[in-house]
Amino acid sequence: MSGFYRIASKLSLIIILLIGVSLLVSCDGDIQVNGLFGSGGELSSEVPADSSERANPGEPLDTTPTVLVATQPGLAVKNHDKATLDYSNASGGYVCVRNNMQQTKAMVVMTTPDGSQYKYAITTPDVFITIPMSVGNGTYQVDVYENLYGDNYAAIFAQKFDVVLEDEFGPFLYPNPCVNYSEGDAVVKLSQQLASNATSEVEVVEQIYMYVVQNITYDYDKAETVAPGYLPNNEDTLRTMTGICFDYASLMAAMLRAQGLPTKLDVGYCGEAYHAWIEVYTNDAGWVRKKIEFPSKTYVRLDPAFDAASKGTGDISRLIGDGQNYQPILYY
Repeated sequence: MSGFYRIASKLSLIIILLIGVSLLVSCDGDIQVNGLFGSGGELSSEVPADSSERANPGEPLDTTPTVLVATQPGLAVKNHDKATLDYSNASGGYVCVRNNMQQTKAMVVMTTPDGSQYKYAITTPDVFITIPMSVGNGTYQVDVYENLYGDNYAAIFAQKFDVVLEDEFGPFLYPNPCVNYSEGDAVVKLSQQLASNATSEVEVVEQIYMYVVQNITYDYDKAETVAPGYLPNNEDTLRTMTGICFDYASLMAAMLRAQGLPTKLDVGYCGEAYHAWIEVYTNDAGWVRKKIEFPSKTYVRLDPAFDAASKGTGDISRLIGDGQNYQPILYY
């Protein structure tokens, strides 16, 4: 379902937007509680006497988008005529790899401190891709391979290095192959438009969430036929206004990162279904539409893709799970 395969929370709120179950949005746009739960505290759907229509009433935020750009300063490099690894910014949350071969695919395998393995195919030559330090501090290893034919590869080089992050949120503030966006594109512009007049980060999340749920249609046919190696194209998702769980997760992650909110894209299982969802971190808590309280320092699950899919017909659970037993495996 992506261009990778498995070869195998502090100030406040983390909101996990799961593409699988939890928050249902009715046709008139009101949020309805449906099996919401958290870690370290339960969500409340009771409306406080002094609550208002806004999550945190106050002055509007500056929602000018911020697109961070990965760099390759060459301070720590593993170089080969077939591929280059620049890990100068590993402490900033990412490394960059370039395929130097003009007509041959390179494969990057990153092994993280927890033993997980991430695989990235690089088909475009002479362009660096950005790989996040997904699980935080520890020892990482990057192996780069040359595609010989079919599924056969030969090793080019391996590099091991230790990482101590300067900012634990760094890995989830930059674009990468799974959450791809750039300065001035439609996704970035839309993030500013949707966040306009928001008075809190919670409100930013709400407005982006509501837009995606109400406007992006779940593509059942695509879910059934998506090929290995698929990567979301956020511009295409906005053009067609359709997508599968990976598209929902990537689109929302891109818009939230563009608004300066650290956002993970998680890939794993929901029940028996292979699935994608996101986690977003905010510095405040509040009430959304006087319906649901977002408490601080806890995990909250919301579900835009399940909402979108539930408007159609068919067996949703076999495509995006049944909302039970979420098991994240990889983080982007």
